Amino acid sequence: MRESANPYSRQVRNTLVAAAIILFLFVLKAAQEVVLPVAMALFIFAFVNPLMERLGRWKVPNLLSIAICLALVVVIFFGFLYILIMMADMLLARLPYYADRIRSLDSLLSGYIVEHFDDVPPGFSFLTLLNVDWYSLASSWLAGFSSKAVSILSDAMMVFVILLFLLLERTTFLPKISYAFPRDKSQKFSSMLGRINRQISKYLVLKLLISLITGLMFYLTAVVTGLDFALVWGVLATLLNFIPTIGSIIVTVLTILMAVIQFAPDSWINIVYVFLLTISIEMILGNIIDPRLQGVQLNMSPLMILVSLSIWGYIWGLPGMFLAVPIMSIIQIVCAITPSLKPIAVLLSSGRSYVREQDAHHKRHKDEVVAGEATGGDIRFPDNP
Repeated sequence: MRESANPYSRQVRNTLVAAAIILFLFVLKAAQEVVLPVAMALFIFAFVNPLMERLGRWKVPNLLSIAICLALVVVIFFGFLYILIMMADMLLARLPYYADRIRSLDSLLSGYIVEHFDDVPPGFSFLTLLNVDWYSLASSWLAGFSSKAVSILSDAMMVFVILLFLLLERTTFLPKISYAFPRDKSQKFSSMLGRINRQISKYLVLKLLISLITGLMFYLTAVVTGLDFALVWGVLATLLNFIPTIGSIIVTVLTILMAVIQFAPDSWINIVYVFLLTISIEMILGNIIDPRLQGVQLNMSPLMILVSLSIWGYIWGLPGMFLAVPIMSIIQIVCAITPSLKPIAVLLSSGRSYVREQDAHHKRHKDEVVAGEATGGDIRFPDNP
């Protein structure tokens, strides 16, 4: 009787767990204004924590270390915010010129379509198919970016305050855990936190390095080819590189589209240069170097990364897409440490180690078969690993 009840109870438990996960994600989306600043503060804390540890080894006082880290975060934030505002003003000033360029290209392409396709009416235009006043939308969005920057600044202040308290609690959090829980549980929890901290910190350092190199290469590409707004493409490439796959595609498409608008139809060779250089940068840095470095550090499935990107992008929008990989890494570590959740950790992993283990098993099995045939003895097939 007990054995027949076990599958039913397991199904009920799995259903309840799935329902709890869905409810938890719904709460995170509904409480975005409260939860997202905390998540962003934890994200920045993982970034500056290696610097705090290094300053601690150099015998720098704790309060001075906190002040240095906060000053560094504030300088970087305001530097990027200033660059974004400057880029918005730059684009707004040049918008009428490029609007005329877009209209002339539309007339050229529309005329070609009308000339070579009989079913197309004489007044055909690609821009009219949009059925939206794209110029007014672009100008109003760029003109209102300064007001959006004020809103971003107010949200950032909350993140800075939470980050300050996280840094202040940094030296007392683990001792509180050891006293609050039994020794075995506190050691396991402390070990899990240490592993999460090391893995997320390594990911952020490597990702920042690769993003800066990508942004520099995009900037140099624009300078060499004469593409306008070189700083815009460099900054966008740096920021969007933190969004796996999708960010690289967006900045590459935007850069090539800008080259078409600026150079077509007078200088197709410059468009080819921009196309080849940007694709090469993303192929080398984004598809070869970055996955190899991050694969060693994170051991995550690219498919699961895209799924995580979709889920957290839906829940928290653009900030959620930036946080998708660190959140997935945390989930993987927690599942790996919890025995009942280890199958989830295996599914989230890249699977390379399991493929190597399976190949080694098949090789051993093949060697045993060959040895058995050579000796004429009985062949015993081992169980699957």
